[in-house]
Amino acid sequence: MKRTMVLAFLAAMSSGGCFSTREGVSETQACELAKRRTTDSHRFPAASAAFCDHVAAEFNPAGYYVLSLHSDRDCDGICSTNLGWFAVQRSTGEVFDWDMAESKLGSPVTSRQ
Repeated sequence: MKRTMVLAFLAAMSSGGCFSTREGVSETQACELAKRRTTDSHRFPAASAAFCDHVAAEFNPAGYYVLSLHSDRDCDGICSTNLGWFAVQRSTGEVFDWDMAESKLGSPVTSRQ
């Protein structure tokens, strides 16, 4: 069973499909989706998006995970690794820009094909 789930996960990743299940995407999957969509959109190397900081669940709007995406940038002195704030819809895995100042959903993040 576990092997089947791993294979389904890998198939979704390689096909570009979303991670959507009956229950929706997990917080970990939301991070992976944001990484992939953002690096595709901005034509960054995939490895440049290193990790996510998730907003506490009680502050997320209903049906979304809000997260900041960070690069693997090595900083000398004061700098930021933040690549932006994003919201991932739990039911579909769709990634949106997130306006942190207004706590408001922005435009969908789309791939540049």
